[in-house]
Amino acid sequence: MPVFADLAAMQARFEERDLIELSDAQAIGVIDAIRIDQALARADAAIAGYVANRHADAAGFAGHALLTDIACDLAFADLWRSDPPEWVKDRRKAAYGQLADISAGKLKLDNGQEEAAPRPGQILTSGADRLLGRDSLSGF
Repeated sequence: MPVFADLAAMQARFEERDLIELSDAQAIGVIDAIRIDQALARADAAIAGYVANRHADAAGFAGHALLTDIACDLAFADLWRSDPPEWVKDRRKAAYGQLADISAGKLKLDNGQEEAAPRPGQILTSGADRLLGRDSLSGF
């Protein structure tokens, strides 16, 4: 069972005729839910790999609107048996770009409340911000 999106999310995002055409290997004219679930499961694996870089519990973000959109785009691109059209390739590329931003911490899923995992032996201090440091001197 996919975590980030399901058949209903795919049907809300894409035309039913497209989903039938891409999933119906038997040519009986109905959506093959099993084939779509398999594509969504592969999308889930990719998403979890990127999200796990920042968050210990990727499944905790099930139902997150951004991840649902990403899962649908990745699964839809995966359903193509041959060369997908440019708009499908563009959506897949954008989805992987967003996942890379999530992994790098540029795009936050938790509204900036992310907490770094504690390291053994770490020392936490507080004080004024540094005036001179690597970030402020990067142009010199």
